[in-house]
Amino acid sequence: MNLKRLSNRRKYKNNVDAIRYTVDFSYGLNQEQLQERKTSGLVNTSQTRVGKSYWNIVYANVFSFFNVLLYIIAAAMIIVGYFGGLFFLVILFSNMFIGLYQDIRAKRMVEKLQLVTSPKAKVIREGKQTTIAVSEIVLDDIILLQNGDQVSADGIVMSGELSVNESLLTGESYTVKKSVGLQVLGGSYVTSGKAYVQVNRIGRDTFINQLQEKARAFKRPKSKLLGAINGLFKTIGAFVFLTGALMILSNIYQGIDVVTSVKAVSGSLVSMIPSGMYLLTSMTLAVAVFNLGKKRTLVQEMYAIEMLARTDVICIDKTGTITDGTMALDEIKIIDENFNKEKIKVLLGSFFYATKDESSTVQAIIDTCPLNETYKSIGVIPFNSADKLSAVSFEGVGSFVVGAANFVLDKKEYAKISDLESEYMSRGLRVLLLAHSDEAIKGSRLPKKVFPVALLIIKDRIREDVSTTLEWFKNNGVQIKVISGDHPTTVGEICQSVGVLGAEDPVSLAGLSDEDVGMLAMTKTVFGRVTPEQKEVIVNKLKSDNKTVAMIGDGVNDILALKHADCSVAMASGSEATRHVAHMVLLDSNFNALPSVVQEGRRVINNLQRTWSLFLVKTIFTIALTLTFLIAAVVSPRTTQVSYPFSTQNMYVWEIATIGVAAFFLAMQPNYAKVKGTFMSNVILRAFPAAIVMILQVLAFFAMYAFEGVYHGTTDVVYKQTAVVMSFLTMDFFSFVILFRVCFPFNRYRVILFSTLFVLASGVVALSAYMRWNLFDVDFRYLETINIQQLFFINIGAIPVYLLLDFVFGRLARSRKYY
Repeated sequence: MNLKRLSNRRKYKNNVDAIRYTVDFSYGLNQEQLQERKTSGLVNTSQTRVGKSYWNIVYANVFSFFNVLLYIIAAAMIIVGYFGGLFFLVILFSNMFIGLYQDIRAKRMVEKLQLVTSPKAKVIREGKQTTIAVSEIVLDDIILLQNGDQVSADGIVMSGELSVNESLLTGESYTVKKSVGLQVLGGSYVTSGKAYVQVNRIGRDTFINQLQEKARAFKRPKSKLLGAINGLFKTIGAFVFLTGALMILSNIYQGIDVVTSVKAVSGSLVSMIPSGMYLLTSMTLAVAVFNLGKKRTLVQEMYAIEMLARTDVICIDKTGTITDGTMALDEIKIIDENFNKEKIKVLLGSFFYATKDESSTVQAIIDTCPLNETYKSIGVIPFNSADKLSAVSFEGVGSFVVGAANFVLDKKEYAKISDLESEYMSRGLRVLLLAHSDEAIKGSRLPKKVFPVALLIIKDRIREDVSTTLEWFKNNGVQIKVISGDHPTTVGEICQSVGVLGAEDPVSLAGLSDEDVGMLAMTKTVFGRVTPEQKEVIVNKLKSDNKTVAMIGDGVNDILALKHADCSVAMASGSEATRHVAHMVLLDSNFNALPSVVQEGRRVINNLQRTWSLFLVKTIFTIALTLTFLIAAVVSPRTTQVSYPFSTQNMYVWEIATIGVAAFFLAMQPNYAKVKGTFMSNVILRAFPAAIVMILQVLAFFAMYAFEGVYHGTTDVVYKQTAVVMSFLTMDFFSFVILFRVCFPFNRYRVILFSTLFVLASGVVALSAYMRWNLFDVDFRYLETINIQQLFFINIGAIPVYLLLDFVFGRLARSRKYY
């Protein structure tokens, strides 16, 4: 029974400090001890809270700097009755809801992160077997484990024997035997046997939850797109704050009426903020998520698509990526000519039918040698981890033994086949011996003399077409690093067979310091005997060398590396914990799907790089124009009122047709070229030529307006409104010139897109002018006063200037290796 008495009823910091009970495995804990454990908090739960609260998520997305600024602008516009310019709120709320969705989804992923997926456990309490939730297990509980169970907490085997698969914890794909006195780790799976295990570590103190504590907090990828947006918005934010304050002071100083002032300030500030850029990026990535979903890839963080497209190095485990996690009987090497392969297959089927062994190694054999009862067993020795063999006596044909050759044969017989065995093992293959004796098994003892019949050559099953996938990455400048918990020779041989560069020189990381591991990470390709912590070291070392690193894994042993990688990809067939912490999940656990993911990412980045310039043209144009009119207000006579001349409605054609709609559809185009250069530099250098030309055009119109006013001795509103109309028409026309350049070279898709938008926009403007609609806040009565010749020459003459500047800036970008 239980030998230790209850004492010390305090809440323990962890179960290492707790008083332990010596428990009879057949009786388990009694109710008093069980209550003590619950009172002390020694139950199998982890109560660490991580991440933002829902309030913090809402606050961050609803009350960001730009959102608050736009709320203020919208409120001012509503107060003065300027409702026509509130269209920007559609984009504002769309951005807000996308941000809320992403952050709440990420929080829920964290909350669902449970590293042990088995919901129930069988425990022995007061001599009775009870099924409970794994969260109700307490320290020193006796758990009954059988084939197919997942271990719910760390414990010591008290009675019986188990075969467990710890590959999701350690990365090693072989079955491990657990006998009395040995430690069993939570998260491993029982492949055969039955045992009573006393729990010695629970909750946060288990091996699996120690990894969880390091990896639990959801981490968004360090997206260059997101970084570019945030950096750009911070810069623009400074301009918005400064120019907004100066415009308000200037308008007050000049005595400009409130309605005109609100229109001017809102027109400037709203146009400066490229809020549609964020929306376009989110929508484009969302489409990519949908496309990848059709290819059985679940994207849990949209910006990870970009990071995978930029990847320089992909770190993969052998098991689950190059191999599919299972083994296969590769060859039966006959030694005794009295046996042929067909007879051996039948014998093996009868052999494992008798032993009832269900290990992964046996499964590989019976896939080729189906179970049968052709031979009747009269004696069985089950597999034993100490003896590394199993044996069966068949009626009329003697006894057969399967196991490690050096454990089955005597020295003389083993010497005959040792060289052959070594040859296979040097190629990374597992070798079992099938031996025979005419004598029968006596109890649990083998016959004294057994002779080799055949070698059973077992190999990891390599995924179909994995060589093609690895070749694709090599041709696209992506380096592969294979990091595995298996023996380096085994890993190296398999990697060589599928064409991994550098696989002929695998290294073992067993016992090496982090510094040594880091040095090897830079020069070697294939690593064996790698611990979870060493995987993390490899990823961090590669990142420190300015590499963009993706990590692909399926086990808990991969979590630390997954968390630190720029992009993390999990196999759906692996650990649930790995799936929750990863940015992407391959639903078919198919490594060969990755090239399509990379291509989708390249399409997104290359197209956004092309279309972001459309947004920045307007932003640069507005900032420069606002500063120009502020300077003009300072230097102009006190009697002359000078303010920013455009309202938000003046920009509708430009913003909606040639920026919003065009950018979205252009971003959907195929574009699989390798991503090059600095994203933001590329975009800015493409935007500047168009912005410069449009600024000069508009300033030319207002310069002519000022000249005409001075010439006629008046600042009559006619001249100003004429300049506004000419500027409106020029901004609309030249925005299509810019779109034409962005669409080049044309294909059928871009011809249809450009033509459709041009016709629709021109038609809406013409109809508004004819019907005198106030859709664009332009007084079309002043069309009669515009100078057609000036409008024509300024627009047509600006085109070659724009193309020349675009060529010069393009050469500058290429010379600085931005493209």
